[in-house]
Amino acid sequence: MRCFNPVHKNYIRSIFIRCLYSFIFCLGYMGYAQDEPLEEDNSFTQQLWLSLNPSWTLKDSVSLKTDIGYRTVNSNSWDRYIARAGYEKQFSPFIFKNLKRTESYIGGLGLFYFNNKSGYNSLEIRPFQGYSLGFYITQRIHLTNYFRLEERFLITKQDSNNHFGLRFRYQIMANIGLQGFLFQEERGFYFPMGIEFFFNVVELSQFSDVIRITPGAGYQFDKTFKIQGMLAYHYTEQNIGGLYRTNDIIFRIKVVKTF
Repeated sequence: MRCFNPVHKNYIRSIFIRCLYSFIFCLGYMGYAQDEPLEEDNSFTQQLWLSLNPSWTLKDSVSLKTDIGYRTVNSNSWDRYIARAGYEKQFSPFIFKNLKRTESYIGGLGLFYFNNKSGYNSLEIRPFQGYSLGFYITQRIHLTNYFRLEERFLITKQDSNNHFGLRFRYQIMANIGLQGFLFQEERGFYFPMGIEFFFNVVELSQFSDVIRITPGAGYQFDKTFKIQGMLAYHYTEQNIGGLYRTNDIIFRIKVVKTF
């Protein structure tokens, strides 16, 4: 089989990296370029989400996953600070054992501090329980189904808010991995694309998402470290000084590190 000339391989690799940087820059410009406040019902908002996702492998099948994040809107009317931790347990399939797949349970707790610059601040305490089921469609395409139940407790001085919420979430995520293509093994680009649905059993006043669509691109430096950018669309309902339904364009940057 004919191999790439090293000079040509390095040249193509540099073009790939430049394309990724350009793609992430364009996502940021599209998702966060406007600076006018948008407060009308059914309007579009532009938001920036930054998150650091360290995780620790405790055993071969057990890991601790965390999420430290910051979110803001282009109108500068609020900020949101996030801290989450979850305990994940992977297990061997007990049926259809010949089908290549991954299964895991996860449970944890999230804290969401909402800094509303035009009204009351709030703290949301969110325990969650989830089940993940993944399939390898091909060697480079992985499809994951994630089912999650969340209990939402809202602490705020605003009496008109509903202080308890319960919702079910279902996400299906496809990941196309190009690691090892034009790069060293376990190094290279990957492309996550997903859609998530939210079903509110008891609706909370703030940030009651309905649907999220999240295409993106990332680069894996090795099996323990990667960075990805995503341009997402969210449809959200919230009651912050009045009921608003918003179409949110989210530019998100994630840094993932495994220890």
